[in-house]
Amino acid sequence: MKKYFVLIVLLIAFYLPSHAELADTIWTHQVPGEITSVKFSLDGKYIYAGSNQNIIAKIEVATNQTIKTYTTENTHLQNFRSMDLSKDGKFLLVASDTVLILMDAETGEYIRNYELPVNQGQNSYESKGIASVSLSYNNKYCGVVLTGVHQLTPKFLPLGSVICWELETGKLALNMVEGTFLASYFSFSPTENNFVVGYVSPNQNNKVPINLFEVGSWKLLKQFEGHTFSMKGLKFSKDGNYLASWGDRDDIVKIWDVKNKALKQNINNDKHLIYGVQDIGFLSNNSIIISAENLINSKLSFEFILLNLDKQNKSTISFIPEEYTRAILDVYTANNKNNLLTANLGILTLLNLDKTLDVQTDNNQPPIVLFPNPTTKELIITLPEVNNILVNYRIINSSGNEVMKRSITIQNNTMNINVSSLVRGSYILNLNTNNIIKSFNFIIQ
Repeated sequence: MKKYFVLIVLLIAFYLPSHAELADTIWTHQVPGEITSVKFSLDGKYIYAGSNQNIIAKIEVATNQTIKTYTTENTHLQNFRSMDLSKDGKFLLVASDTVLILMDAETGEYIRNYELPVNQGQNSYESKGIASVSLSYNNKYCGVVLTGVHQLTPKFLPLGSVICWELETGKLALNMVEGTFLASYFSFSPTENNFVVGYVSPNQNNKVPINLFEVGSWKLLKQFEGHTFSMKGLKFSKDGNYLASWGDRDDIVKIWDVKNKALKQNINNDKHLIYGVQDIGFLSNNSIIISAENLINSKLSFEFILLNLDKQNKSTISFIPEEYTRAILDVYTANNKNNLLTANLGILTLLNLDKTLDVQTDNNQPPIVLFPNPTTKELIITLPEVNNILVNYRIINSSGNEVMKRSITIQNNTMNINVSSLVRGSYILNLNTNNIIKSFNFIIQ
């Protein structure tokens, strides 16, 4: 009974026009270790995926092949944490807890490292080290936020500081510590000569700001009212016109108009729109995609929420992995394509969102629904307005291997698939008819 209740909750989506439409899975890809950072190249032809095995895989999107694998083992960088790809695709800025290096994105060759400044006489805290890394749009500067104090006997790194260097020379350009709040997130604009910093407050009831600075002069341009207690993330749109921010405690997403230095939209959770926001991407058609946590049948899962900012239409793509860690993402939007790249543990999944976005323009189109999920023996898929039509389907396991491929004729708008032969795990179901292409993620218990 609980399974059906959760399904109804997802479809209703709490007072908003909603469609449980799932994106079309293009492919899945296995990367050794746990993936901690993913990036599309600007032209969308390549994907860079970094893992805690201290490797970066360069994957060709068209063929789903790893064409190069870079290692950081010979650069004194261990415990790979995060990376950024320069806008021209030439450089990778790669970080561990306390090491920051620049690599050639084409060859994987080490170029240089950037020395972190140290302060004398501070108390030692358990460190989270380098939290976010970013390259300026013109490859002139690179920067990080240090969110902890890491002991370098007898010296210590400063807590909550923003550090920037000249990219070419490695010369320190900025070491900024805000007096009241501690920096927790940082990003250069992808198109303009500015950057933003989000903060965390020592007082859990305080509102923390989002500060917009000018690169080079490092002067404050604008202070936005941010979130309660702590910033969890900041993400620019690809054109740099908008900025998304989300908090750690309030589960509120704010969209800022950067050029006009004003709040564009405040997406709150008064109607349970979002919970446990992990990451955000900007899509075409004035839409965003939010990765968020969810609890289904006592299993911590994640879901992607597509939201049209103009119409407040919402679509949900739910995943229930066997072992949940987090859902990181990047998006590629160009030439009428909206591709989503997401990673959980060592599995990359590439999805196309175009049909899901198209559905948001038609509030009367009924959804295609799969249930029960999780299941043990059978999947039931309802396809409204589809009858006596041959449907081709295939099932792919979490390693990307095809484990079932068959055809079935739809009767009474419903199809049943016997999955009792499948072992426990996470799978993708792809459906294909003359006018419908759909993908579902499901789990066998």
